[in-house]
Amino acid sequence: MDHAEAGLLEYPAPVRGALASLRFAATFLASLLVAPTTHADVESVLREWASQQNATGDWCGTRRDLERHGVSFWASYTTDLAGNFTGGVRRGASYAGYGEVGVGVDLEKLAGVPGASLAASGFWASGRNASLVYVGNFFSVQEISAPRAFYLGQLSVSQSLFDGALTLQIGRLFAGDVFATSPLWDYYVNVGVNDNLNSLPANIFFPAFQTTAWGARVSYQPTSALDFVAGVYDANPNVGAPGQHGADLSFDFSYGALAMAQTTLQWEQGHTAKGLPGSVTAGAYYESSRFSWLTDPTRQTRGSYGAYLYVDQMLFRGDWPEYVGPVHLRADAPRGARLGQPYVNQSATPKDRAVGLTAWGALYVAPQRNISTQTLQAAAGLLWHGMLPGREHDVAAFSVVSGVFSRELAGQGTETVLELNYRVQLAPWLYLTPDFQYVIHPNGLTSIGDAAVLAGEMSITF
Repeated sequence: MDHAEAGLLEYPAPVRGALASLRFAATFLASLLVAPTTHADVESVLREWASQQNATGDWCGTRRDLERHGVSFWASYTTDLAGNFTGGVRRGASYAGYGEVGVGVDLEKLAGVPGASLAASGFWASGRNASLVYVGNFFSVQEISAPRAFYLGQLSVSQSLFDGALTLQIGRLFAGDVFATSPLWDYYVNVGVNDNLNSLPANIFFPAFQTTAWGARVSYQPTSALDFVAGVYDANPNVGAPGQHGADLSFDFSYGALAMAQTTLQWEQGHTAKGLPGSVTAGAYYESSRFSWLTDPTRQTRGSYGAYLYVDQMLFRGDWPEYVGPVHLRADAPRGARLGQPYVNQSATPKDRAVGLTAWGALYVAPQRNISTQTLQAAAGLLWHGMLPGREHDVAAFSVVSGVFSRELAGQGTETVLELNYRVQLAPWLYLTPDFQYVIHPNGLTSIGDAAVLAGEMSITF
């Protein structure tokens, strides 16, 4: 340890982190401006920077030291550019941006409390939604679009028991981080399945993306192949209002409660697996709130329910590349380890996945057509990790997503979105995704022309 590092340790951890970040920036700039005297020198510096796990590195050892003591930080920024050059309501383009910050605290490492952890996060949404302004469709063509505001996110405490097989969690929680979601859907720019089966939030209060709610849940994973999770949430829809900024921490179960349960069976996950990885997930929900009828808002129905199923299977595979991301996001990481860390909506870190072609399919049903905006969602797609030689972390993605509107909504039928993109992994902390989407019958209406959308996504992890 040099004298500068020793001096940093005299300050509190947050101050050490800030000072280390400044020192990193100064050192990096100096290396670019002073040290490199040849093209080879510059290339060497950039190559070293591009090989880091995060864009800001380990803060001259401070980040690594904090993680060794159980404190982990993450931050990311994702932006989507999208515009329709034909069809839709009118032609135009817009950007949407989404910044995320979070901290996870492993209380076993920090304070000797076995299996306990804390998590907190916050978000900043900017830009505007091209689907609302230009395309006029239901499944947004920008998956990271949200009302422009700052949001307080997750505030939770978790406790794992029995060697991590059972995990209890309570606090301000998402539902979308666990229920009706798959990490494979992160590769799509359209919101149809990224992050969730997004017909579902149109029918009930579903805390996801920038919205959290008071809740409690339990996860039980008796084996690495089998996982059960159930949760209950305060179904107060007002907590999601942009003007609240996620800071309405009051309890109000007068609106009702949302209960969800899900089970997952998975196989051949992780670096040691020799076969083809796959999984199947089934889930259901019931929300006890009162719901106004679509055709007569003066009439109400108590309770809304639905169910979903999705499956993925790799069809052929090659090598399993080395994984460089957080341990809790490894393919074979237990559910409890993931719940103990802040949820990341969109991360630039490559997924822990073998090279190969994967097929997936999903189905969501909400049979109460008098109160459900969409009664059916069906989706399917293909993902090819490492399609091009030497590009093992690049991913080619194709999907078809259809949402069927309730027959009570006169004139609205089915909206279908076709999507094709290619994610270029430029560094472990940076990717670019050129994207094309074709929207058939936007918002289920034949009166709006089918829209061809060019889009692109960039994400960086700090």
